[in-house]
Amino acid sequence: MTRYMNILSALLINSLLLFGCAGKEDLHPDAGSGNGDQNQSQTETTDFSMLLDFEGKAEPIDCGKHLVERFIEVPNSNWGRTDKSSSSFVTYPDVCAWLGAFWFLEAAIDNAILTGDSEARQEALSLMQGIVDRYDNVITGKTTFGGGKPLYTGLLWRDEHNRVDYYIWGAISLHIASIMDNPKYAGVNFPQTREEYLEFGLEYADNQFHPYTLEEFRTRFSNAAEYDPGRVDPGKKYNLTESTYSGWKSYLDQGCSWQTRLWIDDMFMITALQIQAYQATKDDPEYNTDPWWPSKSNSQNRYLDRAVREMVLYVNELPGSQGLYWHSPDAPQFWARGNGWMAVGMPQMLQIIEDIPDYAEETALLKAEYKDMMTGLYIYQKKDEGCWAQLIDHTDMWTETSGSAMFAYAFITGVMNGWLDAEIYGKAARMAWTGLVPYLDDNYDLREVCAGTGTGSTVGHYESRERTTGDTHGQAGMLWCTYALTQLRNEVESGL
Repeated sequence: MTRYMNILSALLINSLLLFGCAGKEDLHPDAGSGNGDQNQSQTETTDFSMLLDFEGKAEPIDCGKHLVERFIEVPNSNWGRTDKSSSSFVTYPDVCAWLGAFWFLEAAIDNAILTGDSEARQEALSLMQGIVDRYDNVITGKTTFGGGKPLYTGLLWRDEHNRVDYYIWGAISLHIASIMDNPKYAGVNFPQTREEYLEFGLEYADNQFHPYTLEEFRTRFSNAAEYDPGRVDPGKKYNLTESTYSGWKSYLDQGCSWQTRLWIDDMFMITALQIQAYQATKDDPEYNTDPWWPSKSNSQNRYLDRAVREMVLYVNELPGSQGLYWHSPDAPQFWARGNGWMAVGMPQMLQIIEDIPDYAEETALLKAEYKDMMTGLYIYQKKDEGCWAQLIDHTDMWTETSGSAMFAYAFITGVMNGWLDAEIYGKAARMAWTGLVPYLDDNYDLREVCAGTGTGSTVGHYESRERTTGDTHGQAGMLWCTYALTQLRNEVESGL
């Protein structure tokens, strides 16, 4: 925490000068040398040179800007696929790319302030305007599908088991609400008020954990707008059974989301929305109580508390070995992108909670799980190119780039925070990043991305999945890498 406050101080000074304003096997302890207490002087004592010196497409700030430009110009995807006609909703792959674009640009703006590069700052602000405008075009109905119909943007009450994939849409407005008043982003036009962004996103975040009764759920589903005759056959209205509701309620009774289904992907989808709600409300004590969880015993923000409970549930309940996780309890395969969500989610959570005493137990659990996972990933990294196979432990299988990008991000973040040995994992992270860059086309579309994939019990199910190019699953992972590398550069350049 001290490290980030020091960065903030350095940015403020430079800005004024420039602008005038456990279930897994515990592997060997060498998985990480950091204990969370050495962060304050981490960049003073660690050699990060292997993650700072890149050329060509591998240069993270230049690469990140091109990736953002590409995201702005492509249409709304079809579950990540940009080579198909747009779906009627914005789904999680695009949201993850949106978040990655924001995070990278925020780090790029910080870098421009630190280095006194006003031209680079303006370029990054212009790109931020582009992703804000892309969001506004969806909200205002300018973005369409299927012959000119506007995308559906309201709260979704669908009968599909994967409704969690839609709810993460609320994270974008929440992220905007959390940054829009920061003077660093002066010059970006945010078309809505902070209250409007916040209200829209919190509706999603709150409904994800709302303890509805069976009859309340049935009423909500029967009134869902997407089942209007003009949109979908009204005969498809969903009738929630008592058995299904009982399963949902079992998670609600644990303080978790009714959308929980123990697919590894959902650990990130649920917690990402709740974390963005936390970032947007953390300074308001009104949100430090949770009326839906009377057992809450701390004074922490309700959305952070929900995210922590949810992540701990997934870590404890998902089976696996060697630090890796199955796709789901009935899908005993170590799918790359599935594990990627866990590899990204745990360090993002740890960066928030490791200095909060109320979460000491959860921090210890997640850090141990994270280190075990990083060791498992290190073992199965393809040493000839630095990436990972579609099924992690089948190293002779085809390289899957979206999961590989997520693992690279996890390595970089662990090294930066002192959780992983910099000598070992810094080199592995560099190998991963430089191994991924050759998979970028000239327009910065990433090749060899596994198409959206449901759970499967066999190796063949995953090996035969279609390989796509430009899928936003992969674009998101690459944006996250450029963000992490730029963030690390900022820490080094600020002298921390």
